[in-house]
Amino acid sequence: MKINDYKVLIFDCDGVIFDTNKLKVLAFHKILDNYDKSHVDQFLSYFSKNFGKSRYIHVRHFIENILKIPFDDRLYNQILQDYSHECQLLYKEAEICFGVIDLLRISENHIKYIASGSDQTELREVFKRRDLDHYFESIFGSPISKNDLVKDICSNHPNDKILMIGDAKADLIAAKLCEIDFLYVSKYSMDNKNMKKLSRTEEFSTVIDLSEIVESF
Repeated sequence: MKINDYKVLIFDCDGVIFDTNKLKVLAFHKILDNYDKSHVDQFLSYFSKNFGKSRYIHVRHFIENILKIPFDDRLYNQILQDYSHECQLLYKEAEICFGVIDLLRISENHIKYIASGSDQTELREVFKRRDLDHYFESIFGSPISKNDLVKDICSNHPNDKILMIGDAKADLIAAKLCEIDFLYVSKYSMDNKNMKKLSRTEEFSTVIDLSEIVESF
């Protein structure tokens, strides 16, 4: 893959920009610690296989499909609030994924976006605090779905070649729906086994980390 063939680069955040996937699993584990262990284990397994989707979807799934209780607004909002607090703490210390800074620096002629399942307000604060926001045209996140975020970005660049860079099936799906190319970053993925299988049938490019892209410039 030649990165210079593309004008627009769309990055996922967790597992692509920040090494936060495992930290987010631990964050959910912490805030759900008072629930039955079997329910928590079931949810964490589901969550690990569905990175890239919005936390709003995950929490609703926990209430309706794992706890199997009528939807409770109070409980829903409390879990979201607790999880948001944990995410704000982890983003302060999270490592930046290998190769990211070098790629951002040398791709100054590319238009770059973030399209993430993480909360948009939270993301924009994090990128500003970590002095990364200036690399991107804009930073987008939930509650708007990743599919819609990528679709909106693509609609603003109808004549440009676009690449989606992600580490999860949700990123691949968004790219396929918009008929753009997809690059899978495997090093930090929580669903590597499944993504490796998909790479054989969907024929997308794969790198271990973004340093491989830097070397290809």
